[in-house]
Amino acid sequence: MFYKNMNLENSNQEFINNLLSSSNAYFQEENKQNNLISKFINSINNIELKEPITIIDKVFAYEEPIVNTQNFFYAQNIVVDNPRVYIYSTHSNEGYIGEKIQGYDMDVGVILASILLQEKLNEKGIMTIVEERNTYTYAKENNLDDAYQASRIFLKEALEKNDFDLIIDLHRDAVSKTITTTTIDNRNYAKVMLVMNKNFPNVSFAKKLNDIIDDKYPTLSRGLYYKYYDNFNQDLSPNAVLIELGGNYNTFDEVKNSIDALANSIEELLNEES
Repeated sequence: MFYKNMNLENSNQEFINNLLSSSNAYFQEENKQNNLISKFINSINNIELKEPITIIDKVFAYEEPIVNTQNFFYAQNIVVDNPRVYIYSTHSNEGYIGEKIQGYDMDVGVILASILLQEKLNEKGIMTIVEERNTYTYAKENNLDDAYQASRIFLKEALEKNDFDLIIDLHRDAVSKTITTTTIDNRNYAKVMLVMNKNFPNVSFAKKLNDIIDDKYPTLSRGLYYKYYDNFNQDLSPNAVLIELGGNYNTFDEVKNSIDALANSIEELLNEES
């Protein structure tokens, strides 16, 4: 397609706002088929082209997602070529405290956090894609036992198409806000924690990321939380990590501060690894 290798000159915020202005980020299937091209063409007229026990331990139950992620179709995924980072959320209904933010007509939760992290990484030239499908819906429709079975399928399919330098399963925790919040230079941040299976080589990769976060943003990380039996799909790639970004009592402003810090830390990690 003619826009396959497009890069946006500065920020794609205006592009996305135009594209999503009448539809919500989660396009319905018929919108995806009928309206995407016309929306895209209209949008490019305005841009310049150049070149702790965590929530994961809870028993999975089918329930209506807080965030409607069914048929999620995020325009930025179209223009990414050879992505280096893949972000998905096994528990895609996990949310934060706060109002919807301007430009994104969706509830504040891990999906929105994933999109904003994607934005930050893309701006740094680290091309990133966010998983389009909802684990709960997929599990229901395919008679799977839990969300991890669904996300495992998603990750396998993504790995068939790309070799990723980093794979993130993004969650948020469900513990006291005193555990998930810190203050750095008079700004409140939602703490991050990496949940890793101790038996896989991914641990050393996760430790590198955690050390960078500790060095750049002291007190931001809660460290590595080790599990010995749950694999969290980490057996599929040595670069796969599970990140708990804040908790259910964090505001989205706190989460956004942490997304900035996390993007900077990921940039340093991938520069070291390349």
